[in-house]
Amino acid sequence: MYSIRTEHISGTQKLKLVNEQSGEYLSVVPEFGGNLNELVLQKNGKLHSVIDGDTALETLSVKNSNHYQGAKLSPFPNRINKGKYQFNGLEYQLAINSPPHAMHGLCWNMPFTIKSEHITSDQAKLTLEADYRSTYPGFPFPYHIEIEYTLESNRITCTTRVTNTGKHSMPLGDGWHPYFTTGTKINNIKLQLPKSKQLELSETLIPTGNYVAEDMFTIPTLLNDIKLDYCFELEHKEGLAETRLIDEQQNMCIVIWQQTGKHGYNFIQAYTPPHRNSIAIEPMSCAPDAFDNKNGLIILPPEESVEFCFGVRIE
Repeated sequence: MYSIRTEHISGTQKLKLVNEQSGEYLSVVPEFGGNLNELVLQKNGKLHSVIDGDTALETLSVKNSNHYQGAKLSPFPNRINKGKYQFNGLEYQLAINSPPHAMHGLCWNMPFTIKSEHITSDQAKLTLEADYRSTYPGFPFPYHIEIEYTLESNRITCTTRVTNTGKHSMPLGDGWHPYFTTGTKINNIKLQLPKSKQLELSETLIPTGNYVAEDMFTIPTLLNDIKLDYCFELEHKEGLAETRLIDEQQNMCIVIWQQTGKHGYNFIQAYTPPHRNSIAIEPMSCAPDAFDNKNGLIILPPEESVEFCFGVRIE
């Protein structure tokens, strides 16, 4: 049996999808971009908390203190070089929120509302929605966004749908910024990425247009003290791609899967925060600075929609 409960984080609404039989649950915060705040899944009768989320409103609302934990990244993930881009012959300037760049889109703290809730004996499903208005000159392209979260036994699925509600085509990228944890320092975790090419980055973490020759993490590789803030472009862009975080001490593996293909999540950003209690594995539809370099950029015509999907399970 499943349920959807209303709880609070520092007085702000938090919605919890719960498997009443197993104790598994997923929590999201509608007021802050539908933030992925908690995820607890079961393996062999034991519950594991696998998302490193915020426990207070202060860290949810102050982006520089939480590294965008659990944030929705839309209409672009990652960085836009100096916040500048050109589209259809016009130049636009985004706010610089991670000097010297614009970072992680415009929806991370945008309020979402409940569109629907659906509960069956096998799953709980919650759909949130919001409308981005075109009053901001840096991105004057209105769109409707829906996020559908599904909790099932031992797994979640997260689907994003974006519809261009304006009169002109719009540039678009999409992604998520969840931080994963097994309760063990990530130095002792093994990381395995799907077959991919690592983008070469400048000193300010903007793609140069080249790729790094070295293959990283194509087999399970102990993180040790490796520092990551890299983007990987998947080589096979059809079907599902899986990233694995393996904790041999806990005898568990977190699997982060993403739907690839045309307009799919064909990129992964991996980031290790200084505290090294967790690691960000970010499914993205485009490369950093895609508004400028066009790598993975979607041009969405008026009244058309596009859908993105990723999920998490443990083994």
